[in-house]
Amino acid sequence: MSRRLCVLVAFLLVLAAAAPLRDWLVESANVVNFIATDDVGPWFKCVGEGCVPAGTQSLAIVQPHTPVKISVKQETNTVHSFTSLIFPQGAQHMPFDQREAFRGSSRTVNLKDPGLYVFVCKIHPFMLAAAIVDNPATPGLDLGENISLVNGITVPTSSDLATRLLRAFFLITNPANYQDHNPLTNPGLTWTINYPAGVPIRITGGAVVDLKTVLEARYGNNLPIPGPSLPATPGVGEVWVDTEYEMTASKSKPGTATAVDATTWQVTKKVSLPSINMNNPHNMWTDINQTVIYQTQWFDTRLTVFNRVTGALVQDIHVGEAPAHVMTRVDTDQVHVSVNGEDNITELSPFARFIDRRLSTQHPGEKAAQPHAHWMSHDGHIMVTPNSNTNDSTRINVVPGTIASKTLTGTLPIATGMMPDASKYYVSNYLDSTITCISIGAPKCKSGGSNVAVKNINLLLGGGALANYNPITGAGFSTSGALPIQTPVSPNGKYVITANTLTGTISIIDTDTDELVKILPCSAGCHGLNFGAKNGGGYYAYVSSKFSNDLIILDPDPNNDGEPLDATIVGRLVLVAGAGTSSDDTVSAYAGMGGQGVLPIPLVYNGWVQKLPASWKALLTPGQLNPIP
Repeated sequence: MSRRLCVLVAFLLVLAAAAPLRDWLVESANVVNFIATDDVGPWFKCVGEGCVPAGTQSLAIVQPHTPVKISVKQETNTVHSFTSLIFPQGAQHMPFDQREAFRGSSRTVNLKDPGLYVFVCKIHPFMLAAAIVDNPATPGLDLGENISLVNGITVPTSSDLATRLLRAFFLITNPANYQDHNPLTNPGLTWTINYPAGVPIRITGGAVVDLKTVLEARYGNNLPIPGPSLPATPGVGEVWVDTEYEMTASKSKPGTATAVDATTWQVTKKVSLPSINMNNPHNMWTDINQTVIYQTQWFDTRLTVFNRVTGALVQDIHVGEAPAHVMTRVDTDQVHVSVNGEDNITELSPFARFIDRRLSTQHPGEKAAQPHAHWMSHDGHIMVTPNSNTNDSTRINVVPGTIASKTLTGTLPIATGMMPDASKYYVSNYLDSTITCISIGAPKCKSGGSNVAVKNINLLLGGGALANYNPITGAGFSTSGALPIQTPVSPNGKYVITANTLTGTISIIDTDTDELVKILPCSAGCHGLNFGAKNGGGYYAYVSSKFSNDLIILDPDPNNDGEPLDATIVGRLVLVAGAGTSSDDTVSAYAGMGGQGVLPIPLVYNGWVQKLPASWKALLTPGQLNPIP
């Protein structure tokens, strides 16, 4: 027997508890393949040798110098990217990235150094794949001394940030770990994350610890979660939520659009559109008369239009790869869709009957911007985009269709929100956990009482009175915001509210100071956020969460004094069909899960609210009809 094999056998005997995972250790001559899919959880599905059946289907254990391949082929209907999110400090050929998203082919990276590698799709950043490169001659599965994040942060593998990211991986990639707030299916209202048992991992200093034991000791398990509760004051109209992971019987692709009556807080409609196999519905908007829903299919190439009242299909049109967000232009009622897998905003005629033109988000010769959640001004003349592939934001003069400016932001900018007077706007930087304030014209962002052109607001590591997270010890985590996503400005321009997916928190920024002033709890995978009218005046902020089945109703200003310091959660709904819910298909799995895009109707933002039909205007107060007099 060779010396190398003797050493390997000895360590396997000593570490018998690791056998369930090390049985899948891949020899370096083989290739581990992650296949991109449209499915919930295993978006990057590991196939072949080295794949670990540990609840998640997106984990591999390999030896040093093992090639890892990502295949984007027939299992998905759109483009994806395979980008390093986490890697061992100093690892060769890291970070790994592509110039643009792709489909119909594969990409390969050789993982040479022991440690933890996590890859993400920059278009759909909940798509994760992980590989542990393990040296069989050392005890435990090697995570490495330190890990580096693609945004430049480096921390020990024993740190709070490192283990929180591990916890998030097992949550995100295994739907059995999602939060169920429905007392009918979860009578105890507890939340359990199932970690692989008996897995020794080697971390900073060579210490070998049990993965499940460490995660549960630090963060607990079988945790209590809140059930449904109704706000004392009703809202106005409807609230639509993209329950993007909900499966129905007649479709192979996930996703429904769910409607809630804001006057009764009942789930009234589920639209799944089985006739077109609607695929991962992500974000919505409506027309000037609030008669149709414009619905993007994020894992596809299509924008779909359906009747808001009946759910009947009106239009299904190809717009480009991975359409993410949609808004209308208030002066023409044209439709604008961010083509997240490419480099443009597609402009369509009202009701999306045909494409009018494509508005470029970058100059000739620049790499694809991959814009996500854009925003439009109150007059339809300005559009701003967060460009996830180029770490900047584009401001477009809509009428001529020209680029007015490009401004650097943080890493992977994903969403925008604009002041109602179009004086400045805010960009959430997903991987930096920051918000960038960008002035439109004269400097309007606030910094210590002065006006500046651009300001970075750190939700996680500092820069505001509440942002004080220590990534080593974990102190301050609950009063911080990590991985921010949707970030609209209130219709009256008083505050910006952001949904943070890693921390499961809601951040509130005062626009008078551009400082973080309050943090509130959210649910697992906090994601979508939008403002709707509150009956009798003021607004509700509706917050969805993608690894949960609830919708949070937040009153950002209960006494209506323009200050958000008294913001409070006033209700929580479960987005599950009831006896009175109309539907075009039968829910078969993940009921109410995957909350992402949120659309309250009627639209209450400046520019749109003034053009509502009289029947909708009659439901609003003078202050709501003129949010910035």
